[in-house]
Amino acid sequence: MSQSDSTAAALNDALTGDEDMQTRHERVIAGRILMTLAMVAVLIGVAVALFGLPALTMAALGATVIVMGLLIAYAAGL
Repeated sequence: MSQSDSTAAALNDALTGDEDMQTRHERVIAGRILMTLAMVAVLIGVAVALFGLPALTMAALGATVIVMGLLIAYAAGL
């Protein structure tokens, strides 16, 4: 088991105490998504600290593109 797997497993144990609600695989995926979002937030924070508001603007533009892509995929039935 790699370091990211053990970290994801530890984070997933904190997500829910009810084993019947989620399978272990679902909790691992949820943990990885949360860890990725945390890393992105830290990366954006560092970029804003280094480059200022233009970095925040570019991050917001990227997030807008991602959300629009998800909405289009949802509307298309994917």
